[in-house]
Amino acid sequence: MTTVQILCDNNIGRIDFLGEHGFAALIEHEGKPYLFDTGQGHTLPHNVKAGGFPLDGIEAILLSHGHFDHTGGLPWVLGQTGPKKIIAHPALFDQHMARLSPDPAVAPIYIGPPKTQGAFEADGAAFTFIETTEEIAPGFHFITGYARKPEQTPGDTQLVLAEGEGHIPDPIAEDANLLLETPSGPVLVLGCAHGGVLNIMDHVREKFGITRLHAVLGGTHLMFYAPEQIQAAIDTFEAFEVKLVGVSHCTGAQAGMVLAQHFGDRFQQAAAGSRFEF
Repeated sequence: MTTVQILCDNNIGRIDFLGEHGFAALIEHEGKPYLFDTGQGHTLPHNVKAGGFPLDGIEAILLSHGHFDHTGGLPWVLGQTGPKKIIAHPALFDQHMARLSPDPAVAPIYIGPPKTQGAFEADGAAFTFIETTEEIAPGFHFITGYARKPEQTPGDTQLVLAEGEGHIPDPIAEDANLLLETPSGPVLVLGCAHGGVLNIMDHVREKFGITRLHAVLGGTHLMFYAPEQIQAAIDTFEAFEVKLVGVSHCTGAQAGMVLAQHFGDRFQQAAAGSRFEF
């Protein structure tokens, strides 16, 4: 059995959990636990304690990308686990910034990890950087370095990278996701899908020959898709015969309502506290 336990999300799925803008999930696959992302760090300690989910036995920490709402809890996690393997794309520590004001005179703010790579390593982090899709355990794939069609890629113009004295658009080159082979069928777990959920699904089909997915869980980043792109996502989910669409975090309220209306009882909010078994 494979389980996906949502630890951090914007919404809550049980009354003893807290919500925040961020994402983290505890995944158990083939009897081994893994932590996927760490949220901002505000609610993870509370939710881990409330749910009784000890982290000291996890095999590894997997990071979807370098934004603070996915890496902010890493210092606390390392304090719980001691030295731990961390799997991520090497662009994790790029200088991720966000331009929050339409006024060009207002400087963008830093939204990357709360510590440098060296500082994390001093805390016990042992980074393994992966640039292309790899199997990290039997039936457990780290999906990254996939091709991106512009028409299927979210256009978040707020996100920029520091370059010299200026800034350039940030493609979030390190975006990573997980593909789990489960008894129910393949399950795709997304962190934020900054490179586009449709591009990720194209990659899964082309790389693995997979044409059916039992579930798609996590942050889909559909909040930055136009209505016709959201419909394209629905069409693609249907083409993959997805039986469970469980959205989190950066999906967006409007996109979530469209998905809920279309998929009916196949839709679920993958909120903090939600647990999925396959």
